Amino acid sequence: MSEVITNENASATGAQSTLQAATDALNLLSFIETSSTTTTYGIPKYTTWVRVLEDVDDWDQTVVESYGRPGLKLRAGDILKVEERLPQNDFWVGSNGKDVGLFPIDPRLAPVVYSKVIGLYDNTDLEEGDVPFRAGQVMDVISMPSNWWVRVSFDDRISSKNGKQRLEGTVPFTLTEPVPPEGMSDNPKPECDPDAIDKHPRWENVPEFDVRVLCTYKAQSEREVDLETNDIVVVTKVWASVWYYGSTNGRFGRVSTNHVSKNLTMSTRPPYHRYYVRAMWDRTPGVPGQLDIILNEVIEVIWINSNGWWEGRSRDGKRQGLFPASYVRRVADAPNMDGR
Repeated sequence: MSEVITNENASATGAQSTLQAATDALNLLSFIETSSTTTTYGIPKYTTWVRVLEDVDDWDQTVVESYGRPGLKLRAGDILKVEERLPQNDFWVGSNGKDVGLFPIDPRLAPVVYSKVIGLYDNTDLEEGDVPFRAGQVMDVISMPSNWWVRVSFDDRISSKNGKQRLEGTVPFTLTEPVPPEGMSDNPKPECDPDAIDKHPRWENVPEFDVRVLCTYKAQSEREVDLETNDIVVVTKVWASVWYYGSTNGRFGRVSTNHVSKNLTMSTRPPYHRYYVRAMWDRTPGVPGQLDIILNEVIEVIWINSNGWWEGRSRDGKRQGLFPASYVRRVADAPNMDGR
């Protein structure tokens, strides 16, 4: 009897495996039939249009030389036709009806998106809130939280093992292309819409405030700045709560709000314009972002943090970083305090 039961179980297992394989095949076929609109992934099938929201004429000559193409001088209201997507996704090539040249992927421009986008590449390099997708995946557009990011939802039929799963999140527009409106074979050229430009977010000058870098970040374009954990960014402009513009360690550029603290409630400026401490011990941490200190060295304090780690710089200004407050003591605000 046990042998018969075993054979029956084996037969049932085999049938389930066959059924699962057939289901997976049907899911894949359905995915291909309903989602794939490009014959070669990475090569756009449809025309992409981009609106110019602010004047663009501040070209860095080194950028132009590195790409070997002229930079377009654009005016708010221009409509660009994308001619080529460059691999780095910092700049694309487009035409404004008169000239053909480079234009930047930045908040001064916005792609025209309708109700759906389709993936041109696999999206696997994810940040918090992003969703993965395969090349060829058609996604419903919910909103555009910023110019070059799209909030989407779609049925994921490939990565899910239990049929389809509805996913929702943000995706970079540069990995997708807009699907034409229903009944059209291609995306139509949009009309110049002054109201859309006026209502669109722009860089706003704000009173200076400081944010702290939460994680190390390598700039993805020449308009961004490299960031190191615990760096302080002095913000002077804000774009729709998505980007900050400011300076850190002598470098100026834009910073994603995802990479910095919302406020500095855990940090304060020193109580005096010049606040100095003297090192009571040597300390050579050998860790990026931390300050090497020497016995009796005088350090200017920049930030006082409630966690016991302060930020300061050497008197000659050549070294800057974090150090433990327990290694120093307060000294008078007097010049020429070499102390060695």
